[in-house]
Amino acid sequence: MIRPLTVLTVCAVLACALSLAVGSVTIAPGDLWQVVIGQGDTLDRTLLIELRLPRTLSAFAAGGLLAIAGALMQVLLRNPLADPYVLGLSGGAATGALLAMLAGAGMLLVSGAAFSGALFATLLVFGLAHGTGSWTPSRLLLTGVVTAAGWGAAITLMLAITPSHKLPGMLYWLMGDVSYARLPWPAVVVLVIAVIALMPLARSLNVLARGPLQAAALGVSVRPLEWAIYLLASLLTATAVT
Repeated sequence: MIRPLTVLTVCAVLACALSLAVGSVTIAPGDLWQVVIGQGDTLDRTLLIELRLPRTLSAFAAGGLLAIAGALMQVLLRNPLADPYVLGLSGGAATGALLAMLAGAGMLLVSGAAFSGALFATLLVFGLAHGTGSWTPSRLLLTGVVTAAGWGAAITLMLAITPSHKLPGMLYWLMGDVSYARLPWPAVVVLVIAVIALMPLARSLNVLARGPLQAAALGVSVRPLEWAIYLLASLLTATAVT
């Protein structure tokens, strides 16, 4: 019997190969392999190594980071529909990035503004959910939904008042444009570190997903683990959107 992990791995490899081969200029599988082994045409090498490979790795790393963050959110909120977007983290990142674009900043500053916006959204949601007492998953979820709606309204307003010559770039960024990706390795390294760091916590996360009472009864430190989940998911989301 073929394991789901094997199927997903094969699909990921095929998707990356298609991303490298298909585009405005299609590269045949044989030519692609020649570039991989260090040979091939100069134009093909330039196209693959300098343009398509950074974009492919950036897209793969962003998808992996968001997937891990989503899985952590599902454990934290005990909700299979939870994801980084439901708490407004991506909305805060988008707002920061669009503000930087409106100011005419370069892509490096736009990425920094997106990261800062995601961290600000993290602190805002946690602060509002905590209030004067203790936060709970339900309060965190409801606060995140309200905050996400606020970010959505801010994004709509900025798009409405943006000069026409800046609007396409802002829309492409919101759609997940990776055409400006040049240094994918930091995101890839963060993805690898996150996977390695979370592997020892897999059992505790599985137990916590069944409920805090069951987790506490089995010796899991519930509150510190919930804090760690929320902070790690927020950092992974902030890294992905930049």
